[in-house]
Amino acid sequence: MIGRYAGVNKYRELLQMKEFYMVLSGSLLIITGYWLGEGDYPVPADILSLLALAVLGGPIIAGALKGLLKRELNVDELVSLAMMASVLIGEYLSAAAVALVMVLGSLMEEFTAQKARSAIDALIRLNPEQATVIRDDAEVLVPVREIRLGDMAIIRPGEKIPVDGRVIRGSASINQASLTGESLPVDKLTGDDVYAGSVSYSGMIVVEVSKVGGETTLGKLIQLVRDAESQKAPALRVTDHYAKYFTPFIIAISFAVYFFTGDLHRAITVLIVGCPCAFIMSAPTAIVAALGNASKNGMLVKGGVFLEELAGVDAVVFDKTGTLTAGNMAISGIKPLNGVAEDYVLSVAAAAEKYSEHPLARAVLKAVEQRGLVAAEPKSFNNIPGLGVEAVVDGKKVVVGSLRSEQKSAEGVLNAANINPGVKTLVVTENNSVIGEIYIIDSIRPGVKGLIKALRESGLKKIQMLTGDGVEVAAHVAGACGIEEYRAELLPEQKLKHIKELQKSGYKVAMVGDGINDAPSLAAADIGIAMGVMGTDVAMEAADVALMGDNLDRLPYLLRLACSTMKTINYNIAFAVLFNLLALLASGAGLLTPVMGAVAHNIGSILVVLNSARLIKFQTGKRDIAAPGVMVKPWQHSRG
Repeated sequence: MIGRYAGVNKYRELLQMKEFYMVLSGSLLIITGYWLGEGDYPVPADILSLLALAVLGGPIIAGALKGLLKRELNVDELVSLAMMASVLIGEYLSAAAVALVMVLGSLMEEFTAQKARSAIDALIRLNPEQATVIRDDAEVLVPVREIRLGDMAIIRPGEKIPVDGRVIRGSASINQASLTGESLPVDKLTGDDVYAGSVSYSGMIVVEVSKVGGETTLGKLIQLVRDAESQKAPALRVTDHYAKYFTPFIIAISFAVYFFTGDLHRAITVLIVGCPCAFIMSAPTAIVAALGNASKNGMLVKGGVFLEELAGVDAVVFDKTGTLTAGNMAISGIKPLNGVAEDYVLSVAAAAEKYSEHPLARAVLKAVEQRGLVAAEPKSFNNIPGLGVEAVVDGKKVVVGSLRSEQKSAEGVLNAANINPGVKTLVVTENNSVIGEIYIIDSIRPGVKGLIKALRESGLKKIQMLTGDGVEVAAHVAGACGIEEYRAELLPEQKLKHIKELQKSGYKVAMVGDGINDAPSLAAADIGIAMGVMGTDVAMEAADVALMGDNLDRLPYLLRLACSTMKTINYNIAFAVLFNLLALLASGAGLLTPVMGAVAHNIGSILVVLNSARLIKFQTGKRDIAAPGVMVKPWQHSRG
């Protein structure tokens, strides 16, 4: 592949119509020139060959000159020297043929590699161009870019949802596979959230618009994928680092071949086959293919650097609430204390929790709505990570949070966890006086036990659960999930400290969480994995990987994909170095002509791209790509 296309972000220009016509016109000029040369018309043949060289080789030579002006060496210099040397010895047709083979090779590589870069295009196509909204009590079809916050959008069966919002009327079965990777549709009722990029299977809903454009889940996802593709993994940086030394090295070999053999054709061929295009493409093609595979399967890796880090993970730490548990919390009981009414305890708690994003807060607010109660507007609100919330409601200081150790033995306070260890207890205090307890239950996320078993069988050295809940609740959830190690009653800073202790012990740690409380730990871990791209924005920003749904069972798949990616990169590099070495030896021995050298050079690049492209089809259950049948353990890779 020629140097000016070595940057993966420039691939798309290869498929533009201008490039196609360059190849077409250059090919016609070369064919005509060859025919005239065979027909004993040497002058017209040479003129057409030089024209073809200008059309096809001009951009290559221009790239070489730009590199020299910036005092940067790249592979364009090698090809340019080879073409110019061919012209100097009168091999005009050979020079043009070399340029043609190089450009054709680039187009062939792009044709193969483009599938790996289709993630963004596929995501962009999820958004419709128009949508129906209600304005002035009438249905109006408007461009999606003109939809405003607060508009009421009507979604009918078969239509794509253009915005993020909440269902205010109707019900529908929604396909969220494009965002979550889940093939089964999800039923949406009044009060449920829906997301741009989803498709309505059946039913009609009216959605109140809460996010538009780049602020939607789909918009953020597109930007995250773009950012991911611009990131450079350590393996990619290594190939970039060594590639810049190839040009002077190959030029030196070319001069040596000419000095010892006196054959200029051999020296020119060395320049052509010495281009390290296959080596340069070893890492980026594999990483782009793997990133595309992950995004299509409901996992967003924010860059190649994180994909490489994933391959070395040997410890996974889970948050509990909303991660191992489903997060669909519901109030199972309320115990009023000190003479207050049950509804009063609930409404006061709801007022304090009104602006909290925690799943417990949502359970309280949902119960208030179901009972037809009204939650007052708090005058102040303070979220205390790991402890609860504090607010001023109707002039009174209200605190809602977990049961403290000093409250567990307080008279009149019943800790429901002592009766049922799966119950979470929220204590509600008003002006420092306990007025009641709210008992909330949560269910274990389906398939978690199988997930933990699969992770353990994959060879992870350590699997743990961290939670701010009490020991009883933690023990119950950990046991139900099959996790042997857990830590309870941890504040966010204590979770962070535990992650750092694991790292100091030599573990490469992946932290899986979903909430604000988890953000510090997600950021500190070697790999932070956020549950649900539709979840907490703070957790999403802190994480390196986002599961676009809430499917934990994709974690083993992600680890296998990362390991296979690194093995594919290593295989590509080894192959590229060996291929270049053999091509150099063949060129120095006079076994290859300049045109044959150009063909051989591009064959090597295409083989590397084809091997990387296999990652696009990587599926659950396949153990490896570069060496089928071999299970790559996550800790077998570099920790650097």
